[in-house]
Amino acid sequence: MDFARLWLGLLLPSVAALDFGYHHQKGMEEFLKNVAQNYSSITRLHSIGKSVKDCWAGAAAPFN
Repeated sequence: MDFARLWLGLLLPSVAALDFGYHHQKGMEEFLKNVAQNYSSITRLHSIGKSVKDCWAGAAAPFN
């Protein structure tokens, strides 16, 4: 089995489980904060200002 097929086989189940529907501000904010808290070694969440509501930016990388 070549690398591309292996990668695709590992990636597709994860992508299929994602919810691509519309998310409201409060629910999305809770989700982002939860991910940032649970995976603090590889994620950062920053408030980048306010318009009508808070605007958030996230980053995922090894932050050791």
